[in-house]
Amino acid sequence: SHMSKHITKPITLVNDAVGLKILISANRPSVADFDVYYKAVGENDVIQDVNWSLASKEAEVPSDDIRDYRYLVGGDGGSLDPFTVFQIKIVFKSTNSSKVPVFKDLRVIALGV
Repeated sequence: SHMSKHITKPITLVNDAVGLKILISANRPSVADFDVYYKAVGENDVIQDVNWSLASKEAEVPSDDIRDYRYLVGGDGGSLDPFTVFQIKIVFKSTNSSKVPVFKDLRVIALGV
């Protein structure tokens, strides 16, 4: 568990997906950072029983301005097992408690089969 985090509610999809594209608009001071985690399960599974997986950034982004951070879970072709429920967790990190990431926007696109 982390002291500062944001966890979305579980999102249920109508159709199966095999990947996620996560887009975050944020201002990240140079002394701060954040990690993005995800969970994805099929309709017959319980999302609370699954461990969080770390999503990797598509590219490094400069700090100290509002920028778009992009994450592609499952790759271009979607390599995850088909899922219908997913959840996102953002963990905030900083070496200075007065300089923390500020988020403007969170968008998640489920990539279909």
